[in-house]
Amino acid sequence: MRKTIILTLASLLLLTGCGVQAKKTTQSTKSTKEATITNVKPTTEKIIQGATQTWTFGKRVGSQQTTKGVSEQLTISPTTRSDAQINWTTGQGQISGNTVVYNQVSFKTWSRKTRQSVTKEGQDDLHFMSVTQINQTLKKLGANFKIGSLNDLIYLETKTKTMVLPEAVIVKDDHLYTINIEYITTDHTQTLERGEVFNSTATQQKTTQVPLTQLNGTWTVAGTTASANDSGKVLVKDGYLYQQRYDSYERSAIQSLASESAATLRKSAMFTDQQSSAAKAGYQLTGKSVASGDSIGYLYLFVNNQKLVRIGEGLATDYQKTSDQVSEKELPQQSITIFKQMDDKYPGGVASTITTKADAPIVGMSASINYLTDVTAGQITENKSVTNQKKEYAKRLPFLLGSFLLFTGCFFF
Repeated sequence: MRKTIILTLASLLLLTGCGVQAKKTTQSTKSTKEATITNVKPTTEKIIQGATQTWTFGKRVGSQQTTKGVSEQLTISPTTRSDAQINWTTGQGQISGNTVVYNQVSFKTWSRKTRQSVTKEGQDDLHFMSVTQINQTLKKLGANFKIGSLNDLIYLETKTKTMVLPEAVIVKDDHLYTINIEYITTDHTQTLERGEVFNSTATQQKTTQVPLTQLNGTWTVAGTTASANDSGKVLVKDGYLYQQRYDSYERSAIQSLASESAATLRKSAMFTDQQSSAAKAGYQLTGKSVASGDSIGYLYLFVNNQKLVRIGEGLATDYQKTSDQVSEKELPQQSITIFKQMDDKYPGGVASTITTKADAPIVGMSASINYLTDVTAGQITENKSVTNQKKEYAKRLPFLLGSFLLFTGCFFF
């Protein structure tokens, strides 16, 4: 009986020990999956000094702020394309957001300048996020790391040194995080933006710098169902992209972006907007791309001299080059001639559309058809009627003949 008790007790202790060991192993495994404190600042600085790359908006998180402080309950904030930051750009020692280039400053300088921007009476209402609050934001944004100090973040100010950003930046793997550091105490409950995450476009499909002379021809969507608004074809001729919609031909310039300066592209809201749209569809729109646009807002990106991608709202439609020629039936030479003649006749504008009517064609004039860099592209400033020279001559012939006879009669008289 005594031996049985001893064996039972030994077995119990053995099982308990195994249970404790199993629990420790489970806890250990679990802890390795949790975010750990990582010094990612050197990685961020290395990326800023490296090759240029673009980061497109992913998601935003926020929380409620009350008179008692900032809530720990973070939620994904609903965002629209218009109010979301379009993108950030890093590389060549610079970091820019929303087309503005920034300088890096230390946390000490940033905090001093931030406090200087607040009145003396408002100093008590100004607060900075704690390390714990920042790590909560990073976790909600999907980060697999934590910071150990406010000095682990990158702080920014404008190049003129007139203003510091309320957000700090950190980069890890394929994501750039912006964290809102400061907040002001208020007397009412409000939603406070805590941070955003942006995705690198470096892994997106790149395009080649195709010479414009290799693009002439007919480009067709495979298996498309043609409609009055979308023929399923685009026609390329000598640097312009044409397409037929209803009873009109629309023309847009094919832009070789390498001819544009980096500063021009960075400041162009049209370019950054299309860049973000391309990234969502899995493609890179860079300063070396060859592309075009249209009045609907589509981006036409030439991947190479045989493939064209139309991108809209993050969705891509593939076009293949089916012919090196443009048929007279699909794009009459007369229309191309009218476009050119109207360009020459009105040097302050450019012909963007031709609408065919029963009598004379109507040409829509615009300030620009550079849809990738000009926000006014395609906007009709005025309509011009194209006179048919033969009809006009026929109408004027009786008048000219009468004038001639009158002149001749007067002479003999």
